Amino acid sequence: MSLPPAPSDPHRHVPDLPTLDTDRLDVLRELCIEAGPEVLREMFGSWEDDTVRHLDGIRQALAAADRQALKAAAHALKGSCANLGIVRLSELGRLLELEIELPAEAEVLLAEMQDEFDCARAQIAEASA
Repeated sequence: MSLPPAPSDPHRHVPDLPTLDTDRLDVLRELCIEAGPEVLREMFGSWEDDTVRHLDGIRQALAAADRQALKAAAHALKGSCANLGIVRLSELGRLLELEIELPAEAEVLLAEMQDEFDCARAQIAEASA
């Protein structure tokens, strides 16, 4: 008798990517020198609000088994993270786009995304202080 395959581990798909791309963060800081540091804080505040909305959209799409909404929310999250150098969460969003046919995989990725969001917020707060 063979055992069922073990659930996939999203860590196997995401190599040791950093939470934040420090080079991108430096570029963003440079761009905001003339406008002031509050602009960078506003950018990350907007990202945080959007990410909360995208993660909620992913949860709702999973609960409703709405693949189109799931893919759209994952894609939006991936792009907004990539624009600001939030590397690991962006990659998790990309992976979620690929897992829309496997709800169990998507649930695992969503949990990982929430953890990574919390980590990114903490690192951004530290970098913005």
